[in-house]
Amino acid sequence: MKYRQRTFYTDKQKSEIWDRWQRGESMSSIGRGFDRASSSIYPLLARTGGIPNTQSQ
Repeated sequence: MKYRQRTFYTDKQKSEIWDRWQRGESMSSIGRGFDRASSSIYPLLARTGGIPNTQSQ
């Protein structure tokens, strides 16, 4: 079984993920935009409970 290489999102990509999440898009939809599964988006959002960290943006 072949695994995908780990994805490290740039600050610009993280900002886009947060913007899309705040507009109400699902994690699946956001993941499709990056050609990734929703499971790769979840950890980014879950770290702060779905609330963007304004210091890092």
